[in-house]
Amino acid sequence: MTLTELISAVLVFSLAATSSLRLWASTAAWSQAAAAREALANGIEADLLRRSQRLRVSVASQPPEPASCELAAGWLRSRLAVGAAALPQGVQKQLIQQGGSVWLVYVASAEGLERRRLFSAAAHGLCPLVPTPPALTDTEVGA
Repeated sequence: MTLTELISAVLVFSLAATSSLRLWASTAAWSQAAAAREALANGIEADLLRRSQRLRVSVASQPPEPASCELAAGWLRSRLAVGAAALPQGVQKQLIQQGGSVWLVYVASAEGLERRRLFSAAAHGLCPLVPTPPALTDTEVGA
């Protein structure tokens, strides 16, 4: 084997080893990032489940007086705002009331992760019942 062949073989071997190491390192980094993102999503889901459970217990044990859907949504918002464990680092929670509903929004901007959940006062049976009008008869319809 000549010196040129030996240098070529060493060069090819070192390039292959370097490429393999870079590929392994990028795969390991991607795997760690995916595991961290999954742990963050699990933390958000756990907090969401705790808040949902506390809300259901609160609705069952001490429901508000049925005044309007907007007031009931305010009551929902106050119940959702309290009593959950600390959020994972980098996650922010927002409660946005829109009419008779409340959006619970989790944002982890560093990870590009957003989780939304809609809580409706009507779905929890907190809105006052609206009486249905009686059915029209043939003479009222104009038949």
